[in-house]
Amino acid sequence: MTAPGTARDVPPLRVAVVAALPQTAPPLVEAVRALGHEVPVVIGSRRPADWPGHVLGEQDLPPGVDLAVPSRPEAVAALLRAYAPDAAVSYGYPRKLPADAVSAPRLGTVNCHPSALPSYRGPNPVGWAVRNGEREIGVTWHRMDADLDTGAVLARTTIPLDDAVWSFTGVNARVLEAASAMLPQVLRRLVRGDAGEPQPQRDGSWAGFFGADYAAVDWSAPAVRIHTQVRAWNIAGHHPRIEGPVAVIDGTRWRLRRTALEQPPAGTGRRIACGTGDLWVLAADALG
Repeated sequence: MTAPGTARDVPPLRVAVVAALPQTAPPLVEAVRALGHEVPVVIGSRRPADWPGHVLGEQDLPPGVDLAVPSRPEAVAALLRAYAPDAAVSYGYPRKLPADAVSAPRLGTVNCHPSALPSYRGPNPVGWAVRNGEREIGVTWHRMDADLDTGAVLARTTIPLDDAVWSFTGVNARVLEAASAMLPQVLRRLVRGDAGEPQPQRDGSWAGFFGADYAAVDWSAPAVRIHTQVRAWNIAGHHPRIEGPVAVIDGTRWRLRRTALEQPPAGTGRRIACGTGDLWVLAADALG
């Protein structure tokens, strides 16, 4: 683990935040401002009408911080140039930033990715970590470049990925806590013009959205495998095209939200006999 360092040798900066969710943008703004820096703007993103949950709005941000929502990725560079930030910090932005947007801030743009890069590049790193049985995940700050999650590393650490975490929100809180602790070091390296440590390009792996091949629950599979599938889908969050995990129970299709491998308290859960072992369905949504 790299020591987070302090902010004493970093002059006050204008730092733009690039984040699209109410779970990510406000904590990131707070972390930057706590270090004595100004956040003039948050670059948000338009989201599909069917996307569940709350969309980031001005009410989520503190006074004095503007919210700019570009109509297309190509507009991000112009927005950043208009606010003239020294640097930009990004986390969980749902669109790939064009090269001119990445280079618009004077010191460049950095991104926080919840994996030990170059492993699990892409939009679904934590979902794949759960699917693959990982017991911890990386948290990496890296310079952004023209490609996705390939820039030089400025700081990294690891955090536990225990069985108690069942949602994107739960993982996100832990990632942001670790990311905020490393932010002083990241900004200090930017100010010094530190290029960072290049990633070994040939050792990377891709963590894309889960596909239809992982969406349907097969009750003939081992219970532990189905349990992992349910947890992986729920931590991965909303998929733009495919819904999962979907199981058929008594002729009705359900999206499974929570399961258990051990019998819950009496009166809760529905026991399902699997190919190997039993699984208890604790929460599910009926699908039309």
